[in-house]
Amino acid sequence: MARWRYVLSEALGGLRRNLLMSFAVILSVTVSLTLLGAGLLLSEQVDLATDDWTGRVEVSIFLCDDRTCPAITTEQRQRLQQDLEAQPVVAEVFYESKREAYDRFTRLFADQPTLVEAIDVATLPASFRVKLENPALFGVIREQFAAYPGVEEIVDQRDVLNQFLRFTTLVRNGALAVALIQLLAAGVLIANTIRVAAFARREQTAIMKLVGASNWYVRLPFVLEGIIAGALGAAVSWGILYAAVPRVTADLAREVELLPFIGVEQVLAVGPIMLAAGVGIAALSSFAALRRFIHV
Repeated sequence: MARWRYVLSEALGGLRRNLLMSFAVILSVTVSLTLLGAGLLLSEQVDLATDDWTGRVEVSIFLCDDRTCPAITTEQRQRLQQDLEAQPVVAEVFYESKREAYDRFTRLFADQPTLVEAIDVATLPASFRVKLENPALFGVIREQFAAYPGVEEIVDQRDVLNQFLRFTTLVRNGALAVALIQLLAAGVLIANTIRVAAFARREQTAIMKLVGASNWYVRLPFVLEGIIAGALGAAVSWGILYAAVPRVTADLAREVELLPFIGVEQVLAVGPIMLAAGVGIAALSSFAALRRFIHV
């Protein structure tokens, strides 16, 4: 017990003696792990939105109305609906008239009156909105119904979704890459701090070796010093995300009601990962600094 008390007191004393460098290490780890945590939470958000959107993906079958092709007849529309409902890959079929399409358009773009004024009921085509059992089976619908009389165009909403997902994936990967670079920089700073601390106490460590202390016992206070700095940085970064992310996502949820957002639960779940990353990079950097630069 006395040995561990000595190790802990030496580690805390080292942090106090090199207060400025210790603060720089904690700040560097905080920035790095905040970026890492933000990247992980962004990944969670993308996965959550993807699962939700994939379940909502629909195939839109736009019907002719004499603007670009002969208008679909009532018989053709009824036959098309019956054939769609008979498809085993189809879960649900909704018919949207021109008036319903216009009403939905005006609701979606209510904050853009100029755009709404430029559109009238005749501009928007009627359509069938088809929900599939498996959105990946869109090809079955396109192959069978693209040539139906009265069908103008078949649109798969996954195309728009995939474009958005590619963008969010790029942002997420960029955030993680920056976080990893910052973690590497923090590791170098930790290693340099430990090296300076060990060099400043070289006479003390030499005496400990003379009285029979093992290499691990001599190195352990320095390693623990780095681990404490890493853990403090992780705790601060976790606190920042805990305070900021739920508020930001709550505000976004009020603005975008149809999209699910991450919350406190996801922030709590990412905390142990950040703590492990902070402690791990600090321990590895401290050990590497002692092995490479200070031979005790």
